[in-house]
Amino acid sequence: MINYATQGWGERGEAWLKDLPGILDRCCEKWGLTLGGTTEEIKANYIGYATMESGEEAVLKVGVPHRDFSTEMEALDIYDGRGINRLIDRDMDLNAMLLERIRPGKMLSSISDKRAQAEAGATIMVSLHTVPPPVAHTLPHFMEWVESSHEDARACEDPERSRGYIDQFPRVLEIMAAFGVDAEPQKLLHGDLHHFNILEDERRGWIAIDPQGVIGASCLDIGRFIGNTVGDGSRSEKRVEVIEAREIFSSILDETFERVCLGAFVDKIVGSSWGLKHPPHEYEASSQEMLGVWPEIVEGIECIEAGRESV
Repeated sequence: MINYATQGWGERGEAWLKDLPGILDRCCEKWGLTLGGTTEEIKANYIGYATMESGEEAVLKVGVPHRDFSTEMEALDIYDGRGINRLIDRDMDLNAMLLERIRPGKMLSSISDKRAQAEAGATIMVSLHTVPPPVAHTLPHFMEWVESSHEDARACEDPERSRGYIDQFPRVLEIMAAFGVDAEPQKLLHGDLHHFNILEDERRGWIAIDPQGVIGASCLDIGRFIGNTVGDGSRSEKRVEVIEAREIFSSILDETFERVCLGAFVDKIVGSSWGLKHPPHEYEASSQEMLGVWPEIVEGIECIEAGRESV
């Protein structure tokens, strides 16, 4: 967590780390908490187990003040526990949220059956996408993500890393026009729903955690999951895995194959382009290889066939 805070946020992160003990004390006083240990997933934020005065178990999450943390709190508040972990309370000044504790909390990634994984992910999306975005909110639109990722790709100093992604943005923008506000109803999307952000709850089964909170066409929420489905096989094997996952999501979500493919393609280009502002990571080679797979999958799909009429 110290490395994430200082490397990711610089002086702001250092100041937050210095203030963190006091912030935790104020959280305990505000919510009547007794803190336990931290979770294994403590990285970018402080995430610790806690017990409330009532005896109810909870999770306290505190982060460096920034937009992604704020949108997570806002999205959780809007979802109100539907398909996702319940937000007990939040404090914008402390940049802290109190969440229900999920037991046993096993990640979806722990099961090896990829069909079962995809079915669980798609079923959760059905619940999440029934929650309409409120009239008044501060959540970003997916188009903002497209624009910021395009900027990151163009700002990359290594053209060999960025060229392939930059070349795909005309297609991305064409697709986004077909999925835009004037084309179809916009949904509240999780924005980062994958195998590590789905946990097993003893009462409710598989539920989502850690939403990024973004507004957009429903099919734009599928790509993150499908992207994490792909293993380390050959290029042809990766293509087959994408197509198999596409069929499951299409069936459960009542989305056409075309919409699933185009939505996942957009998310792939956006997510990978964001990474270009950082040094190459261990998944760079795999990401570059998928850059060759995805354009082949969406080749020939007309955007006008994939859009939905606005209602």
